[in-house]
Amino acid sequence: MGMKMNKSSFIKELSKKTRYDEKTCILINEIIEKYFIFNKKNKEKLIQDLKNNVNLNEDDAENIYDISIKIIKQEIKNKLKHPFRSQD
Repeated sequence: MGMKMNKSSFIKELSKKTRYDEKTCILINEIIEKYFIFNKKNKEKLIQDLKNNVNLNEDDAENIYDISIKIIKQEIKNKLKHPFRSQD
């Protein structure tokens, strides 16, 4: 996922924003971790994996991709603003 962020916080935030259960969000996280999410070439591969492995339609898979990008960007901003804050 680029910068390493706490998996459990990402999964909880993803679950909150998508309303998928934790088990589904763990599977989504595993798929996201396979790719460098900020690479445009990997977007289609990631969306295809989400569709195939989580049984999502195109719109839902793209929505999860967009939400994941937002969560990761926010985490990066937080780390830049507070580089010495504990991430636990």
